[in-house]
Amino acid sequence: METETGSYRDGTSIMNETSRSPFQAGREDGDNKQFVEFALGHEQFAVDLFHTREVITPSEITPVPNAPGYITGIMDLRGLITTIVDLKKMMNITSDFEGKKKSRIIILDHDISRKPVGILVDDVSSVSTIAASDIDRSGDDKTDKGRNIVGVIRRKGKEGNKEMDKLVLWLDIHAMIEKIADEI
Repeated sequence: METETGSYRDGTSIMNETSRSPFQAGREDGDNKQFVEFALGHEQFAVDLFHTREVITPSEITPVPNAPGYITGIMDLRGLITTIVDLKKMMNITSDFEGKKKSRIIILDHDISRKPVGILVDDVSSVSTIAASDIDRSGDDKTDKGRNIVGVIRRKGKEGNKEMDKLVLWLDIHAMIEKIADEI
């Protein structure tokens, strides 16, 4: 495998695989999938890890006049003007996040959008590897294009002394960003 290296203006290094795209490189570990899990209000969501580039703490975001309400604004990310989409507003989620406010921006891979895009979320909880057997795709959104849900991830967890299943919605972030591509 051939790699290409470089650096951003701030000195942060870049390493790109040139023989395969991120969608092919390490996409699955057997029957496992990797996700970035995050909170929006009271609910947990996930996107495919290979649709993301990095997670950052929000810095100064400049509002864009006459932009749709879910476009928070733009920011300079190492010399790239990046549009920030408030996923909570885009999905009409009105509940507030419970817990310490730790907003994060998930910068999406360049294969998702022709322009640099980040999604604003309430908190990033983990990067996880999930067995295919723990993913229910029966609710796959092929017939109802409005929800953009690829599947439901079942996570084991504890609440107090009780064992509970936690459900995490796997979002089709590619389809969601594609729908608003002209507005970004």
